[in-house]
Amino acid sequence: MSGQEQLLYIGKVASDHEILRAIEAQGYRLKLVAGLRPGLRALADLESDVVIIDATTPSPINLHRLLHAATRKASAPFVILIVNDHSRIAGLGGYDDYLTRPFTARRLLNLVQKLLLSRRDYVVTIGPLTLDRRTRCVRSPRGVCLLPPKQFQLLDYLVRHPGQVISRRQFMQTIWNTAYLGDTRTLDVHIRWLRECIELDPEHPQFIRTVRGQGYFLAVEGAPEVGGDPITPPIGDETAPDEATPDA
Repeated sequence: MSGQEQLLYIGKVASDHEILRAIEAQGYRLKLVAGLRPGLRALADLESDVVIIDATTPSPINLHRLLHAATRKASAPFVILIVNDHSRIAGLGGYDDYLTRPFTARRLLNLVQKLLLSRRDYVVTIGPLTLDRRTRCVRSPRGVCLLPPKQFQLLDYLVRHPGQVISRRQFMQTIWNTAYLGDTRTLDVHIRWLRECIELDPEHPQFIRTVRGQGYFLAVEGAPEVGGDPITPPIGDETAPDEATPDA
């Protein structure tokens, strides 16, 4: 590797200048920015495969803002933090791995390659449906769709249990973390939205079938197969916020 993957480094370039130039010499495209605002702009404007953040300089609040911006990207870049002491990021989420200084260019290169090679493992295919568990995209006969979190969780759960009728109680407990079944219209509406994304005829669904009085099942034969090319969100679907709960 590299196939001209894009790397974004946010931090004081002088700290890792020689290491970064060695990485760039391996064929990666590399953009270097310093500071919170340039970092946020680069995250917004650039489609990066890996984001490397020097976590030693930003305040905890600004580091959180950078991580939040990176994890909100629909393209879901991998995030590597660079630290002097792991205690600085203890309990912090939103990143994939970290390196503690001092480290060599080879160690950083190996970590970048490991993450990029793992990218295919997030893709799963069953029948005509392909899901990308990192970008929350699904490819179906209807095309590519970026799913909001709850819809993706529903579809992913169905894919993990093909042909099995999933009860409303199971869905509510697993996806919404509640056993309350007094009103399951939220589930029904989310299933309808999901069908509109993947079914050629949502009114006569072929994939997500209803078993009246019991629940729903995925009517696709075979077992899920892991591995495949990442699915990028369609143009214009950069973000997919959580959908609102339907009114009671």
